Order: sequence, then C-alpha cells, then structure tokens
Amino acid sequence: MASMTETVYFVTGASRGIGLEFVNQLVKRSNSIVFAGVRNPPSLQKHYPSPPPNLHILECDVTSDESVAAAVVTVSNAAGRVDVLINNAGIDNGFSIRETSVDSFRSVLETNLVGVLRMTRAFLPLVLNSPVKKVINVSSDYASIQLNDRAYCGAYNISKAALNMLTVQYKNEYADEGVIFIPLHPGDVLPLGLWN
Repeated sequence: MASMTETVYFVTGASRGIGLEFVNQLVKRSNSIVFAGVRNPPSLQKHYPSPPPNLHILECDVTSDESVAAAVVTVSNAAGRVDVLINNAGIDNGFSIRETSVDSFRSVLETNLVGVLRMTRAFLPLVLNSPVKKVINVSSDYASIQLNDRAYCGAYNISKAALNMLTVQYKNEYADEGVIFIPLHPGDVLPLGLWN
C-alpha cells in the first residue's frame, strides 16, 4: 500500500499528448506513484523501456466496463487509494456535425463523456480513501457555448460541453464528502510540424 507521504495519481489516455506529458512530469516527483492507463500498454512502454519504480503502466480502456474494473482492482491492491484521478483520455473525429454520422458521434461521446463517467464511478471509492480527493477532468475551451463560432469539431465541442456539466454535477453531489472536481483546459496540443 502507498504511504501517506506519497501521492497516488491515475492518468487515462497516458500514451500521447497531454496524458503522456502528465506522466512525464509526475514520475519526476520523488513522492509520487503514477498509474498510467492506456488502451494498448506497448504504446506507452515504448516511451519507458525501463520504467522508473514509481510508474505502473496498465491497460485501461475507458470505453470498457471490464477494462476499467480490472484497473480498479490493480490499483486497489497496489496502493489502496487514488489521490488524484486525471480523466484525460479523449478523441475527436475531426468533422463538423453535418459530416458526423450517428455512430461517429456516439463514439466521441463514449470516450469523452461516458468514459469519464465510467472512470469516475469506478474509481470514486479509491478517491474517497484519500485525504486529497481530487478528480481532474481534462476539458477544453472548445466546450464554451459563448465562445463557439466554429463550424468544425462538432462532436468534440458537444462532448466537452457535456463533460463540464458532468464535472459540476459530480461536484454538487460529492461536496459533503470533500471531493474536489476540476474541469481543466490545459491549452492546445498540436502535432509537431502542423504549423510549419
């Protein structure tokens, strides 16, 4: 079990982009234990061929009840709690709403919204075991209704607006238990060379 001097993190979507950078920064902290959840563990293991002792890479597909439940068991047995749950996994189909099929729309919502609900419901007992009790949901300024003048990323925009409401709803319902829910806009992350 993790000692009380250590901070236990769980990061979803940890193999690239913001999730990978969360992992890169958190493992540098001497008092951290980082559980990095990915759909395909080799996608993160290639960045850490010799992982530091405080990094645990495990399969966690946020669209699968079974995968998330297995991750909960692993973390519970290894650490007994999660101090900071970072729901980072997300996708975008890149299309406007007029170009988005119902199945594609459903797929974006399944990862960006339902996946966060699935993760939060499954991991809240471990978060409640913590003195820290933080859940960070990685959102976007694309979630803003007021600022949305874009005719693209339709499903993504909608999913992140709904994610913000989900975060607020969780905050309202768990305030008495001391759980802090944070919708976070970390800024844009673009592939290298996109603006060259």
